[in-house]
Amino acid sequence: MFNDTFLIQLAIAGLALLLSGPIALVVVLLQRGRIAALEAQLALIQRTRVAPQASAPVEAPAPPTPQRPTTVPPVRAAAPQEPAPGPAAPRPSFEERFGTRWTVWVGGLALALGALLLVRYSVEQGFFGPAARIAAGFAVAAGLLASGEALRRRLRGAGPTGWPDIPAMVTASGTLALFGVLYAAHALYGFIGPATAFLALGATGLGAMVAALLHGPTLAGIGLVGALVTPLLVGSDSPSLWPLTLYLPAVTASAYAFAWTKGWRALGLAAGAGAVLWSLALALSANGLDATAAALVHAILQGGLAAFLFAVLPHRGRPEEGAEPDPVAAGALAVVALVLAAVLALTVVSEGYGGVWIAAALAAVAIPAVAGFLAPAAAAGLGAAGLTLAAVVVAWPAVTGPEWDRFPIWGETHEPGLLLGLAGLSALAITAAGALRLVGGARLPPATLLIYAASAALTPLAILALAYLRLAQGLVSPGFALAAGGLALLMATLAGFCRRLGDATFGEGNLGDALALGLGAFASAALAALALGLVFAVTGGSLTVAMALAALGAAAIARRLDIPALRWCVAGLGLVVAARLAYDPSVVGPDLGTRPILNWLLVGYGLPALAFGLSARLIRRPGRPDDAPVLIAQGLSLLLSAFLVFLEIRHALNDGDLYAPTTGLLEQGLLALSSLGFAAVLVRMDGAHGSAVIRFGSLAFGALALAQSLVGLGLAANPLLTDDPVAGGVLLNAIAIAYGLPALTALWLARTARKSRPDWYVLGAGGLGVVLAFLGLSLMIRHGFQGPRIGLDRATSQGEWYAYSAAWLGLGLALLAYGVLRGSLSARLASAALVLIATVKVFLFDLAGLDGPLRALSFLGLGAVLIGIGLVYQRFVFARPRAAA
Repeated sequence: MFNDTFLIQLAIAGLALLLSGPIALVVVLLQRGRIAALEAQLALIQRTRVAPQASAPVEAPAPPTPQRPTTVPPVRAAAPQEPAPGPAAPRPSFEERFGTRWTVWVGGLALALGALLLVRYSVEQGFFGPAARIAAGFAVAAGLLASGEALRRRLRGAGPTGWPDIPAMVTASGTLALFGVLYAAHALYGFIGPATAFLALGATGLGAMVAALLHGPTLAGIGLVGALVTPLLVGSDSPSLWPLTLYLPAVTASAYAFAWTKGWRALGLAAGAGAVLWSLALALSANGLDATAAALVHAILQGGLAAFLFAVLPHRGRPEEGAEPDPVAAGALAVVALVLAAVLALTVVSEGYGGVWIAAALAAVAIPAVAGFLAPAAAAGLGAAGLTLAAVVVAWPAVTGPEWDRFPIWGETHEPGLLLGLAGLSALAITAAGALRLVGGARLPPATLLIYAASAALTPLAILALAYLRLAQGLVSPGFALAAGGLALLMATLAGFCRRLGDATFGEGNLGDALALGLGAFASAALAALALGLVFAVTGGSLTVAMALAALGAAAIARRLDIPALRWCVAGLGLVVAARLAYDPSVVGPDLGTRPILNWLLVGYGLPALAFGLSARLIRRPGRPDDAPVLIAQGLSLLLSAFLVFLEIRHALNDGDLYAPTTGLLEQGLLALSSLGFAAVLVRMDGAHGSAVIRFGSLAFGALALAQSLVGLGLAANPLLTDDPVAGGVLLNAIAIAYGLPALTALWLARTARKSRPDWYVLGAGGLGVVLAFLGLSLMIRHGFQGPRIGLDRATSQGEWYAYSAAWLGLGLALLAYGVLRGSLSARLASAALVLIATVKVFLFDLAGLDGPLRALSFLGLGAVLIGIGLVYQRFVFARPRAAA
């Protein structure tokens, strides 16, 4: 029943409605004084500007003649000048906002609610019968609509632009009241059936949009919302979705028409948002083939309308020179493609998918493609069509139904031949559309041409790869390899056509922007198709080799035919090979055999390293700095070479097992030697090439060698700490190889890098060489006294203690001699450090640990060496020149 709370609320709303008019009148009267003050100020400003101009002719020393200027000509002459800036317009006060805006908005809402509440009140109180209640509701709605029209004619242009439109508010209130009465007539009393209610509500919404041509966009928005919500308000006993399939596009088209005619962008965006929501809702609710077909047809119609309004219509008649890519059109087509792809994925069924789904898939691809072809500013439509086609391939009905046990792209498909035909023809159609635009688009902007070229070249490649994954499931497939070869032939033909057409049109060697982009894109696509064919035909290490050889071929063609785009293909193939290395560094798998050096690693890494090295040489441009393709090829060649050397060492020392859990002294030493060797060779090459990759590589390998030596040789594999047996004899053994050769290489690196690397790099390399030499010499002495096992837990004899002192002093003297002869300060400092270590050892350890003649010989030898070192410094390092006679 109708309660007291509702009566109080209704009374308050009525009171507010009655008082809003007087309050607004009072507010306007209060503003009269302020308006008068502003008018007086404006008149004073005008008099101030006119007075100097009028008095100027009086002050001029001209004779009194009849042609003397009056005050009127100066005013006319001053009119075209820029007016002086007046005071900024005051912001609306609270009173103005309340009286001119808030009251109108709240009043319109109150009118609509009042009409609806009046109907509800009559129902709950039972004052009138159902027919009288509905008639009264219609009367209220008609009265509001008539009042709005009357106010529009009377108050046309009465208020400033920023004020709310009172007639539009009253008309909108009447529209909402009419919606409510129609809904009540159907849902509450059953006076009208679902079909009549549906038509009446829809007509009301469309009528409101028509009336908006007179009352403004607010009423159009109300009508659009009402028309879109009508299907939710009116239920139907029939489960068919076909009426909505025709009704909703009609509503959206009407809103688009009004938005385009009046320039109401917000109305068009709102209609598009409603179309998206209804498309997804129908796709989710579709149950059965009939409902699925209706949902698909609705989505296609809505997508076509949106593409036409947002992409094609705004750019009709635009000259090609001004067809720059339009982000709004591109975004609209991307949304269309995304929604259509989602609808196709939601409505796919495994059994009896029939021709409707296939036709809808073709239409979903065609809509953005046609828009992109017709309007060059919306060229992104071709790319959106390619993405939609990719979604069609992925969502193609599977044998196992919509609930896959695995990722759906691996599921078996219905009619694989039909899938190949649809995907292949659609992709080729997109390629043809892009090629036609490139051939005839000599005046198009470069950015637009680039979109056409990329869409035409990449779409068939992506579709071929997805179809291979979907049907061949990643296995070797000669059929797909043959298809990739055919695609490569087609792309090469298109590239040749662009070359011949450019030579015939612009002269030999001059293609123009459009044909140059076409030549590069199609030539790159031909090479990429060949690479895909290799992927489809071979696996494992053979694939890596094939990709590298394809990159070498691309580099040769780019150099021979001067096609810059192929240089980027070399980079792309290089990135594919790098991804393959990240996935499986062994490249050729675990079956390498046990033969050192001459195994599959030499093929899997050596040939690609050589191929990318030659490719980098071929695509270098003399006199210009190296760009990304050259750097990528150089980096891959260097990386593959390093992998080859490191893995060959591990393979040889672990009986062919690259994943052996252990490591040894010899392996760590050879790895350090290889890293230092790479660093030294790259330092020598840097002077001739000046490449950033070579420079960074030398630094990286130097850092790797330092870490490898300190961690591997200093800790992990140090036989002094591990007590592992040392292979070899007294002089030629694993210690001499693992420590001696890296030490010599590090010293060579320090000497080589003095002129081209920072001081810290040179000092680090030299210090690493001295440390490795010190460790190696000490371990050699211990191995000579202890035998194969030289762990710290074994006793040390007095002869061994003495030998350490003599060896350290000898190494220090050798470094001193080198430093004096070569003028190397770092070598002399290293010598001083070794001599200091030997001196500390003699005084702290030999004095207490040695007995008899060894103690005396230790001190005698140390003293003689120190005196000799002092003499060398005095005579050769810091010698003063003799005074002149």
